[in-house]
Amino acid sequence: MKQGYRIISIEAADIYRHEQENGVSVGYKMPENKSDAYFRLFKIYLDNSLDSVELENAYKRVYRKKFSFHDKSGNEYTLAVINLKFNYTYKSENGKPIKIKDLRAHFYENGFYLDGIHYVRYKRSAGSSREGKCLFIDEHLYKAMDKWSSCGLKVQTDLASWESYKALSLSSIKGTVQIPLDGILFVPDYKSIFTEEVVSVELRDGKLVAEQKQTEITNDIWDGESLLDESVFENGYADKHMLLLRNKFFKSCAFRTKLQKWIKDKNIMLADLKTRGFTLATDISQIIMVTTPNSLKYLKFVGGLSEKNICKWVENVTDTFGVVKWDKSTRFFHGDMVQSSYQLLNTLGLDKAQAEKLLKPSFDYISLVRSDVEFMRYHFTDAYAREKDGEEKKAPDGLADRADVIFRLLFSCTHFNTTALYANFRDDVVSGLKSSLRRGHILLNGTNATLFGNGPELLKYIAGEKITSELKKGQIYCKRFESEAKLLCARSPHITMGNLYCVENNLSGEIWNYFNLGKNIVCVNAIGENIQQCLNGCDYDSDAMLITDDKLLVECAERYKDYFKVPVCGISSMSKNGQTLAELDHDTSENKIGEIVNLSQKLNSIIWNEIHHGAQEEKVLDIYNDVCKLAVLSGLEIDKAKRAYDNVNVVKELSALRKKYNCPTPTFFKEIDEKGKDNEYELYDTAMDYIYQAVKKFNFVKGKRKRVNYMPISWVVGEITTSDNATDYRHRDKIIEICEEYRKRIDRLYMELRVSDDQEKEVVYERIEEEKADRDKQVSKWLTSRNVLIFVARHYEKNRPSDWRIYAPIVNARHFKDFMLKGGSPIGFVEESRDGNIIVYGKKFAIKWYKVKEHVFGIQIKN
Repeated sequence: MKQGYRIISIEAADIYRHEQENGVSVGYKMPENKSDAYFRLFKIYLDNSLDSVELENAYKRVYRKKFSFHDKSGNEYTLAVINLKFNYTYKSENGKPIKIKDLRAHFYENGFYLDGIHYVRYKRSAGSSREGKCLFIDEHLYKAMDKWSSCGLKVQTDLASWESYKALSLSSIKGTVQIPLDGILFVPDYKSIFTEEVVSVELRDGKLVAEQKQTEITNDIWDGESLLDESVFENGYADKHMLLLRNKFFKSCAFRTKLQKWIKDKNIMLADLKTRGFTLATDISQIIMVTTPNSLKYLKFVGGLSEKNICKWVENVTDTFGVVKWDKSTRFFHGDMVQSSYQLLNTLGLDKAQAEKLLKPSFDYISLVRSDVEFMRYHFTDAYAREKDGEEKKAPDGLADRADVIFRLLFSCTHFNTTALYANFRDDVVSGLKSSLRRGHILLNGTNATLFGNGPELLKYIAGEKITSELKKGQIYCKRFESEAKLLCARSPHITMGNLYCVENNLSGEIWNYFNLGKNIVCVNAIGENIQQCLNGCDYDSDAMLITDDKLLVECAERYKDYFKVPVCGISSMSKNGQTLAELDHDTSENKIGEIVNLSQKLNSIIWNEIHHGAQEEKVLDIYNDVCKLAVLSGLEIDKAKRAYDNVNVVKELSALRKKYNCPTPTFFKEIDEKGKDNEYELYDTAMDYIYQAVKKFNFVKGKRKRVNYMPISWVVGEITTSDNATDYRHRDKIIEICEEYRKRIDRLYMELRVSDDQEKEVVYERIEEEKADRDKQVSKWLTSRNVLIFVARHYEKNRPSDWRIYAPIVNARHFKDFMLKGGSPIGFVEESRDGNIIVYGKKFAIKWYKVKEHVFGIQIKN
């Protein structure tokens, strides 16, 4: 799908200031129409979504004119909606400041004017609500869009749920898929209820209390998932195994199933299905999807699953479902490896020797990247491959842009690795890898797999068979691993030891032949097994978990598997009647998840420090009970965009725990706590401090650094010029002039990145790419010969030989490839090979030599 429309993103305090200066009826005055300052206000994208499609249709109906306008680069803009941010108070020259909460109440009630258009509150996604943002819409469009969004429902008193589910159609989509509404079978949810010894966290007299006891556990075994017939997975979805779907008041992760084959093999009749659920189908062959009420949020507001309620929903939606995402492998070593987190490692009880053993493969890999230019190529093209959607470009240090330049030179110039430019880049890559290790990002054999709950049991249900679990307690099904493999699993956010999930892989059973799940989906069992609370409140609407068969980590997790019980939430959500939208969104924006996760890791560190120093079990478990409170609080914070937990005072609970454990912070927090500059640090006997220490000691330079004579870039691209005429020098000067002009422009945009939020960075990066494209186009006109190329290189290497930015316009010029790749020498490539003599991460590699014919970042066409 095409990129979305750019929309204005602005601070509420700025609009309020304009209201004070210009009057409320005038409001915010825009800069001169279509000027650079005007376009710079359009800081974010209105993502492609079902909502944006309908918004465009509504705009054309109301205004009878084009929905968007564009700039000279072809970027499309719209004024239909505006993103309002609430990050700052309004400070007047005279009088009291207007607080963020009051600004929100003011604009939610009154809206605001911008360029003669009155905007009113529209809606916000769950993600935006946690950041305090909200979309405002042109008032003339509000009635039509609110009616469409509400899906025939009236505003509910449970505002948290209502606002969250009403905004499902706002989700960014990658495409759409047609699912006939009369092809859906709705079946009841199924709950597994049992008791287990856990750490139950409850609310007593307004305070959280954690207690180890037998507790009733209720699992919704198909929560948020659907079965989708393989016939739907065609065209762009032919290689996918699950699709995360959206429709109005509908959210479900649909897994690829041979549904019609199952129906035929089991001789299921339409009349049979209608006794087990509801469908509009008139023939059994129409059924291509099976889902439950937990996926259809509409039913929460109309009394549950019934024929009447399904028909009401069908009247208000179409058979076009948005596709938000699908399954994919990790980007590490072609999907063979997964990156750990400090939260996971710090709950495993590693001793110092085990931490060093865990790090050794990473140290070996870093050494290869540093010493062998061939492994540097492999590092970016294969080992740490860039995501296809370019996510790695979105980093404020410009490392991805730098890598583009370095790699064009690496694949074009045989001796480029002898230059200062390469040496500096190599050292920064090594430094970055070491920094990642200090933050707990260690590569492990494994994957991040999407959770699929009790899929076989859903097939059994529609066949009228008894629902018995295909997987036994402590088993999963994941084709990424061998059958009977011992595995360690953890879901993010991972809080504590009771959230570790130790399992065995079980690939046996004929019923699995009715699924096509690939290697990055994991089937789990929630019948009689406390997996959902163990994985910190997981469901199956695309939640994922890390899975590894790393023997060291599996054994460490197994050692304490029964010692630390699963933390379980014993707190019910409650509806807050009379709450306004402004109050709801303000409360939701006050999110403490980061503080909760970090405090939990401090307490986990204290636990392991106590264990390694022989503390009594009672003392250890007392601390663990407090960590369990944090595990439950993390779930409440994540869910509060859709559920109200106003009976829990999160700030007060965190304050009490900080006061109770007012001691120095573990040393590894120097890497992860951005606000901890004033913290007092101390080494703990805990996994992450062992890792931090080991990485700090891992160095290549011993003693005094030796002076190295690097080869100039001009020698690498071509030492000898074939002429010395005035035209070439004139072209050189023109290129330098162009480059300097655009360097200043691009540097200003990189400065802008530093004060932009994640949404805004996307547009800033687009603007950077546009500036670079304009620059490269102009440079190409003047880069007319190899002589000009050498003259430009010589000019820059006098003063800035290791500044990668100065070479970007040259290597991106269309003539550069013709100059450099013509008749070049063979280049070494690292490839996995059974006969390879280089071993790292348990894999064998060999270096093969090819002549490069053409290069695009990440793709080499070799012969």
